[in-house]
Formats: sequence, C-alpha cells, structure tokens
Amino acid sequence: MPERVEFREYFKASIDLINASNVDYLIIGGIAVGVWGVPRVTEDLDLMIFISKKDVKVILKNAKDLSFEFDEKKVIGQAKLVGVFKIFYKHFHLDFLISSLEFEKNALKRKQKVKIFDREVFVPSKEDILLLKIIPGRSKDLLDAEGIVERHKGKLNLRYLETWAQWLSDKAQDMRIYNELQRLLDL
Repeated sequence: MPERVEFREYFKASIDLINASNVDYLIIGGIAVGVWGVPRVTEDLDLMIFISKKDVKVILKNAKDLSFEFDEKKVIGQAKLVGVFKIFYKHFHLDFLISSLEFEKNALKRKQKVKIFDREVFVPSKEDILLLKIIPGRSKDLLDAEGIVERHKGKLNLRYLETWAQWLSDKAQDMRIYNELQRLLDL
C-alpha cells in the first residue's frame, strides 16, 4: 500500500514537477473551481499541458526524479492515442490533458496567477474554466459551472463566453455547449 501523504505535499510535488519540466500549463479541475466557483473536495490535480505528444518523455523523466510512479509504456501509449495520461504520487494521481484546441491555447494566453500552498500556479480565467467545465457535460462539472456563474453573476464577459461557446459547439457539431452556457447564464 502506498505511503499516505497530505494533499499539500502532493500538490507541491506536482507543481515542482511541472515547473522542472518547463511546460506551460493550466490547473483545470477542482482546484481551479475552488479559485473561481464553489470550493469542493478533490483528491487529484488536473493539468492541461501545452506540449506535443512526443514531449511527454520530458515530464516522465522529471517525474521519476521526483518520486512519481507510472508505467512508462502505458503512459506514452495513452498520450499518443488520446492525449490524456495519469501518473501517481503515493496514493494520489495526477491527470494530464494535452491541449489540442485553439480555445485551449487562447485560455493559456488569458491565464491567471494565484498562490496555492505556497506555490504560484496558473489557472484559467473565470470565463475559460466555466467553458472547460461545460465541455464534458458531466453532472459534477455542470454543478461546478453553476457555482462559477452564481459567484460571478454580472462580472462575466458574456461576449467572450458566447463567441467561444458557439465556436466549441460548431467544432463539435453539437449545440449542447452553447445551449448549456445559455441555460447557466439564465439562472
């Protein structure tokens, strides 16, 4: 059984890994929701990274040096096949999503710096995390999105949100993203 560590230690080790790898990133999961929406319990860290799929090996080399565990062949295969992979630090896992959309690259340009557990980190803007939570459409993500809208009612850039929601819906050939944004904004 893996040694138990506190979330704070895992978080710091994860940020140290990404900084050592010199990779552009955004924290996109529950941690980012806590910055912009209603904080909730989370047991992992989700990072959107801006690298080519072949550069995953740089992260894995640094991960080994920082005591992360993983099956290298499996991780590289997942990264190449679907652009998502996971590594482990004690009993926690660290999820990576390799950026592939123009919207995500735009979100990186708009990143916000915040301090969490004595580390300066990057999260998407409130508008970008809102859209990133709508995209998957899972009930947990939509609740996160509702919390962001409620907390920032009247302070969201509606033109930006509607433009990108339309772009994402067009790209997916599915109006669900745009329609979900409109539903949330009407709450």
